[in-house]
Amino acid sequence: MTVTVDGLPARALADEPFTVVLSGLTPRGDVTIEVQLDNCLGGAWHGTFSANADESGVLDLDVVALKGFAEPDPTTLLWAAEPDGDPNPALANAEDARGTLTVTHGEQVVAVHEFTRVFKDHGVTCTELTGPVVGALYMPAGPGPHPAVMTVSGSGGGIAREEAAMLASRGFACLALAYFNYPGRPPELVDQPLEYFGEGLDWLAAQPQVRAEAIAVKGNSRGGELSLLLGATFNKVRAVAAVVPSGYIWGAARADWSDGAAWTWHGKDLPRVPVTEEHDVDPDRDVTADGAIKLTPGFLAALADATAEELADAEIPVERTNGPILMVCGEADDMWPAIELSDVVLRRTTDARFPHSVRRLTYPDAGHLITLPYLPARISGMHPLGGNFAYGGTRSGTAAARAAAWSEMLAFLTTALVSL
Repeated sequence: MTVTVDGLPARALADEPFTVVLSGLTPRGDVTIEVQLDNCLGGAWHGTFSANADESGVLDLDVVALKGFAEPDPTTLLWAAEPDGDPNPALANAEDARGTLTVTHGEQVVAVHEFTRVFKDHGVTCTELTGPVVGALYMPAGPGPHPAVMTVSGSGGGIAREEAAMLASRGFACLALAYFNYPGRPPELVDQPLEYFGEGLDWLAAQPQVRAEAIAVKGNSRGGELSLLLGATFNKVRAVAAVVPSGYIWGAARADWSDGAAWTWHGKDLPRVPVTEEHDVDPDRDVTADGAIKLTPGFLAALADATAEELADAEIPVERTNGPILMVCGEADDMWPAIELSDVVLRRTTDARFPHSVRRLTYPDAGHLITLPYLPARISGMHPLGGNFAYGGTRSGTAAARAAAWSEMLAFLTTALVSL
């Protein structure tokens, strides 16, 4: 039996969709597909899937759903993969993810197909930055000057190298700015001066391969909150992409609970929504069946308990932003209620007759981890600060949101920056 594997390129950018078509199988025969993915998101991943060939001995995953899944989708082979142990985000890098697809028919291996998912395309360079600006600069191929994006992390800290490399592969210079939980920076998200981020923007604008007038900021979760805050603070920011963000300022995020300040400006704490121990996790209410902690109820309780004045003080003045704003939210977010937290952005920009576009994309069945597409999607996991947290949504809903949102994000950045 000669079985061919078509549609999954031997080498492709990690954000590119793909098809999988197996030919030469026994008509209507059972097929098992095993996938192994190494060096991806700080770990290795695997998945075992099954389906049936058609009457011609062909299995086309654009037409036939894998058993146990509702819809035909070849990318299920990657987003539904399970981790081999606990991935370590600190080990994540921008090098190629290497994959093997093994097809078994009966007891016999009938095809083996190796593939590579690329984050850092040919010609993309990376410069490590150790101070005073800390992080990594990913630069596209070619002399430039290029539009640029400064990315900032959420409550886990560190930097998202895969995302930065992917943005550079798509033509954007990307400064992945480290601000905590990274060598040379404080260990926790507490008392972070906004002036440091202004220095990062200035440094990025000064690079000869960067178009100083075409810089965006982008972040997820607490990084989404920070991105909105940076857009409202620094005129150099010409576009804001905020994924599962908050339009309110919140306090410090650290392993030992506290209500300290997350952000400072001119040496003073920025006002934040008050949080008390009464808003901590209720083990009878806020834990999933597999033991993952849901934080959304606590955030909703903090919003409900805050006075109108406290909420007004904590609102980010997003109407000061010097360019368009794109927000992305999952409708089933268990980490925090991003839709409720971003309503204030829509209200403030509407009330102020904000001259730039403001869009909020929401996705049903999507949780908190709306990151790069076509990668393993998780609905719970260990957080870098400790604890097993529920991200919410379904794996299929989150995977669909990732694919749609990433395409929208690239289009937004292109429209917002390239024409400036």
